[in-house]
Amino acid sequence: MSSIRAWQKLSNRTEPFQYTVWTEFTPLAIKNQAVNLGQGFPGFKCPDFVKQALADATNADENQYARSQGFLPLVQEIARVYGRKHNREINPLTEVVVTVGATEGIMSSFLGMIDEGDEVVIIEPSFDCYIPAIIMNGGKPVGVPLIPPQPGETLWNIDFERLESAFNERTRVFMINTPHNPIGKVFSRQELERIAAILNKWPNVAIISDEVYEYVIFDDREHLSIADFSNLWERTVTLSSAGKIFSITGWKTGWAVGGPYVIKKIATSHLWNPYCSNTPCQGAVARCLRIADEPYNGFPNYYLWLRNEYSRKREILYNLLKNAKTLNLDPIMPEGGFFLCARVDPSVIDRSYLETATPDFAFSRWLTEQIKICTIPCSAFYLPEHKQDGENLVRFALCKDYSDYEAAAKILINDNSS
Repeated sequence: MSSIRAWQKLSNRTEPFQYTVWTEFTPLAIKNQAVNLGQGFPGFKCPDFVKQALADATNADENQYARSQGFLPLVQEIARVYGRKHNREINPLTEVVVTVGATEGIMSSFLGMIDEGDEVVIIEPSFDCYIPAIIMNGGKPVGVPLIPPQPGETLWNIDFERLESAFNERTRVFMINTPHNPIGKVFSRQELERIAAILNKWPNVAIISDEVYEYVIFDDREHLSIADFSNLWERTVTLSSAGKIFSITGWKTGWAVGGPYVIKKIATSHLWNPYCSNTPCQGAVARCLRIADEPYNGFPNYYLWLRNEYSRKREILYNLLKNAKTLNLDPIMPEGGFFLCARVDPSVIDRSYLETATPDFAFSRWLTEQIKICTIPCSAFYLPEHKQDGENLVRFALCKDYSDYEAAAKILINDNSS
């Protein structure tokens, strides 16, 4: 007699996605009391003005359901901030939607934009929620892998011929992420111009641009949005997140801006799923967006302070990995975002780990269990047919507390030099 009950024979839509690297490596880090330098949530307290903003919102009785498409004070602030960024007037009622984090924005985007069998072109590696969101909504992801930098170099390149050949009559959406998770690439003006030229050949293709790390850019680079190239605004959804900007990932408050038609598609999906995002958090974020423009900790505004903090941590982490001679890692300096990737040397790993896993997974498990530092294997960010492109890479996070990097340095450098 089968042990599976009749009611357990439900949809298979979620079956392929029950395992994630987070369900493996977060518990593994906790079990081994490892310093978690893998997962991308801030390991430090959010600013005091952010906490005060939440208290002010709740004390102002902003505690009931908000307007589904976004609490009015917040969508007005988003329209102001992103109107300045995109150099256009944004209608807060029709060109903004507030979501339960950018992740829900991604899921609602695909729910509203694709039908069964539609194709979505993505650039790989890609954050691991993209592929499940596409497939669970009936779509087919079509990956275009970036060309990795050569040893000693940092630039990830686009094969534009391969990108252009990925589009066809079944393509419904193109998705881009800049600054990029996990590799830290910031797409240049020249690259975005060439991408826009391809998209102009496919006027029926909508665009989703994940820009949650928009304020974390390094070396005087500029963050640019694909929505601002050519005539793409009307069919582009640009996503961002208070979690990344203000170090409050647990608030799950994100938003999308774009043309009224594509925003309506997301808003409708959002209406019938969570209905609305957390009202006091929305009220608090509205306050934070106003305060962020003011001088902060010796900087002209909060955003420049944030960039400086991550620039410092990038240098610390890069030097830490470069000087950890026993690991023989080849770190790749990121151009932006929360993460730094490094090439692994399989010869340093205990061979028992390599017998059952690719080098990136073997290294990540070995490092977490034996060295007590957690990282994330990068082949998890590729489609199955392209996983080999990430099998020699692991991802470290820049968004940890300084004390976490000091603890890692003690393990990797100080203890090994004594």
